[in-house]
Amino acid sequence: MTKRHKIREMRLIEIENEFRPLLVSCLQECALGRYGLFGQNDHLDPEGRYWGWPEARRLKELAQEIQSIRLEFGQIDENCERFLQLCSLRGSNVPGEPKLAAEFLADVRQN
Repeated sequence: MTKRHKIREMRLIEIENEFRPLLVSCLQECALGRYGLFGQNDHLDPEGRYWGWPEARRLKELAQEIQSIRLEFGQIDENCERFLQLCSLRGSNVPGEPKLAAEFLADVRQN
């Protein structure tokens, strides 16, 4: 195992330890009615001046980094993949963010 590989593995452990509790807290808050976790309404406030949610932004950054590192190792993280997939949903037939968050939260708590 190379030094670079060990460093990447340590970084992965570090960000996954930050990701899981942040995911649960953001999902809880969103399930209670706060929009902005999945970015369905980002087109209304692209700079995030009015409905900014720093924790949601951080969660997206962590999920993308976890996904990137895991792909290097040929692995996936199901929670990251699902979160990023929910962030990509757009359209008039997509359920609202609180409903999506409640369903995702129930699944996360089961695992």
